[in-house]
Amino acid sequence: MSIERISTDELKRVNKIRRDFVANVSHELKTPATSLKLLAESLEESLDEDPIQARIFASQLRKETERLANLINDLLDLARLESGEAAEHEQTVNVRTVLMSVLAPMRRVARKKGVALHWKRFDRASQYSVTGNETQLTSMFTNLVDNAIKYTPPGGSVEVRGGCDEKEVFVRISDTGIGIDEEKLPRIFERFYRVDKARSKATGGTGLGLSIVRHIVENHGGRVTVESRDGEGSAFTVYLPRGG
Repeated sequence: MSIERISTDELKRVNKIRRDFVANVSHELKTPATSLKLLAESLEESLDEDPIQARIFASQLRKETERLANLINDLLDLARLESGEAAEHEQTVNVRTVLMSVLAPMRRVARKKGVALHWKRFDRASQYSVTGNETQLTSMFTNLVDNAIKYTPPGGSVEVRGGCDEKEVFVRISDTGIGIDEEKLPRIFERFYRVDKARSKATGGTGLGLSIVRHIVENHGGRVTVESRDGEGSAFTVYLPRGG
């Protein structure tokens, strides 16, 4: 096969990816935009006649606005990650320090939902250093811990545990939540893929969080694995090369 032929095939593949991405983005933006329009119209009509209903519409309008803002922010983050722009400014980062900054606000989120958040402290904390981007790593662990809490019913628990060997630092985030069907596991890191669309909408999910996680892990030369069964909880483990 000639170089010209390979280049043409690659160009077709890239163009298809781009078209699919634009189509997905258009679809994802259309839904909250339509909801915002309808809610604004309903709010306007009920302001004078039914103030109580107007407050309900205002609350729904705020939630849809937050959902749209989250989607836009995730799209911008994903675009930066895929372009390689966010891979700059690498430094020595202590994974334990990053996790502590993530878990502090997440404890309040878990407590509010009635989910127990357990943190297994690292031994030899100074050895948990990697070379990377602290902002990216914070975003990655925030996504994973937030998902674990979000998909764990009240009364359940989430556990964050870390470890390391001579080559890698690993962090395992496990929960006692609703789990994921084994047949769907291979697709969960795809952009806009939702295990359950109704469930994602109810929790405010954008369908981009795990795709962002995958890109950040790859930017750091690491890997991420998942173990899960429907109704039996999930466990995501991130492996990052030691550095620093």
